[in-house]
Amino acid sequence: MIFLQIGIPKETKENEYRVALVPKDVEKLVERGHEVFVEQNVGGAAGFPNHAYEAIGAQITPNAWQSPLVVKVKALASDPLQENQVFMAYLHVEKGQSPDLLKKLLEKKVTGYAFEEICDKTGNRMVNLGFEAGIVGMYEGLRTFGRHQQENPFQSLPPIKEIDQAKAFKFLSKLELKETVYIAIMGAGNVSRGCQEVLSKTGIKPQILIEEHTPHIEQYLPDLDILVNAVAWFPGQSHLVTKKMLEIMKKNALIVDISCDQNGAIESCIPTNWNNPTYRTKGILHSCIDNLPTAIPKESSTHLSAMISPFVLQVANGKNLETGLMTQNGQIKFEKKR
Repeated sequence: MIFLQIGIPKETKENEYRVALVPKDVEKLVERGHEVFVEQNVGGAAGFPNHAYEAIGAQITPNAWQSPLVVKVKALASDPLQENQVFMAYLHVEKGQSPDLLKKLLEKKVTGYAFEEICDKTGNRMVNLGFEAGIVGMYEGLRTFGRHQQENPFQSLPPIKEIDQAKAFKFLSKLELKETVYIAIMGAGNVSRGCQEVLSKTGIKPQILIEEHTPHIEQYLPDLDILVNAVAWFPGQSHLVTKKMLEIMKKNALIVDISCDQNGAIESCIPTNWNNPTYRTKGILHSCIDNLPTAIPKESSTHLSAMISPFVLQVANGKNLETGLMTQNGQIKFEKKR
């Protein structure tokens, strides 16, 4: 079925400032004959005002949920999904994370596509904001470390969501570090690269822990000031850092879990939010914010939109995606992650 009407609703998750599709990518849909209904002020917080959408032919509406095809960033169980709707968003149901959302998708017989499960033929994810998550997570990790320590340069860093990525890098480059800060990053993918980009502005050279290091991870923990988790983890896999291991870490150490799998690679991980970003377990400070890229909404929205727009167009033109389909006709269409 060809979907001539596409809705882009405003995000409803607290402190979520991104928009799924930016004007230049909405324009491509309009040019191909699709009507795009954009909810009032959908992109304002990301730097894309209503008039930018109107200028390329989109229609501003108080309710974008009436369209047969809806595109959003973060899916929530409270979203007003319609019967037999097609819904494209970050669903996060494959590991059992969002049972209420999955139940609603099935009850409403929604055709649900998950951005995070759209892959190429080799299994690589085609929609990935890991780099942006790494940038925000590492920057905010340094800032958090600074706020909980004695006098140190990181205390002067402003929240990244109050500036932008470019200004954040300028602040970092001006820091004068008088003492060595020992940082290890678990993982070497997109998230890790984002973290390393941030640290390169400070002169800090982190220890990169890859798979061959994980059986011996305990030998690295006692010296660390900051441990960053940037690895993929699936239910059934072993914890890389157990709660017991926290006992050998410095009492003023910080764990930044960017992957943010509850009870996952970091056994003590509990997802947090921007209002309450940290907690302590066995005395160790943890930061596990589950929507980091929203802190740089313009950059991350632009990147996300560029990645998803070809898939949105494909679905709008009545073609099924080969990957990413999670629910359809009241049935689960994915295998739960091990």
